[in-house]
Amino acid sequence: MKADLLRKKFLEFFAGKKHKIVVSDSLVPAGDPTVLFTSAGMNQFKKQFLGQITDFRRAASSQKCLRTDDLDKVGQTPFHHTFFEMLGNFSFGDYFKKEAIAWAWEFLTEWLKIPQDKLWVSVYKEDDEAYQIWLKDIKIGKDKIVKLGDKENFWPSEAKQKGPNGPCGPCSEIFYDYGKDIGCGKKDCDPACSCGRFAEIWNLVFTQFNRKEGGSLEPLPNRNIDTGMGLERLAAVMQGVKSNFETDLFEPIVKEIVKEAGRSPNLKIVYVVADHIRAMSFAILDGVLPSNDNRGYVVRKLIRRGVNNCRQIGIKKAFL
Repeated sequence: MKADLLRKKFLEFFAGKKHKIVVSDSLVPAGDPTVLFTSAGMNQFKKQFLGQITDFRRAASSQKCLRTDDLDKVGQTPFHHTFFEMLGNFSFGDYFKKEAIAWAWEFLTEWLKIPQDKLWVSVYKEDDEAYQIWLKDIKIGKDKIVKLGDKENFWPSEAKQKGPNGPCGPCSEIFYDYGKDIGCGKKDCDPACSCGRFAEIWNLVFTQFNRKEGGSLEPLPNRNIDTGMGLERLAAVMQGVKSNFETDLFEPIVKEIVKEAGRSPNLKIVYVVADHIRAMSFAILDGVLPSNDNRGYVVRKLIRRGVNNCRQIGIKKAFL
């Protein structure tokens, strides 16, 4: 299933669940000086999450995102990028865990027909409510539910200990199992392992607490839902490939780079170039030109890294 159809199906599904379909925000977040780039689907809904309810309490989007946190992992793993699209559904004081979990499962297993035995889930170790929903309502086996700690299944990661203050909560992640032949091969391998066997495809965040100074958590007056699913990762699953770089989102770019290199180049380097081409293109499209500071410096860095990686695979002329 092509990525364009996946995006369309996702938005159609949540439109059917009475969500307002909101177009992707710019990579340059409007009126938000706290971040350089839009890095998640929830960025454009910060006012709603803070209780400033508008004419809708449910929303869904396919948001273009740019992150540099995992820059060194790009090309080294099958699923890390600087630019990507995040499919997300959101609730601002409306539905909560039960609906978010049920709808995620319905979309993956009924609309996309992903075999249930290929899916695992993780829950926050102290979130018995989410655990029971998965176990009793969804009826997923105990052996497919993993309880993880503050770093993996609380959002923001380790917020209780390290902050920042503000809305936060436990999360539940859905993973696709590529099979025992992939990764470390250990019998007890599960989604807590980073060997590559399990790909996290959807993160369901249950924003229900307000972190205060000193690490105390008080319940929010309105409990919110913030989910994010990488379109590139979902496309890899649905297209039967083990790397995002083998999907239709990347394949034409990768082929052109390999063709220009004129030999059998290091594919990890090719993937870095392909990723950076997408990131710099969408950033420039949204008005960020290369410069020596702030957002422009990020674009300049991506271009420089792209050029240097092109040279490593034999592309000497102007190419990007």
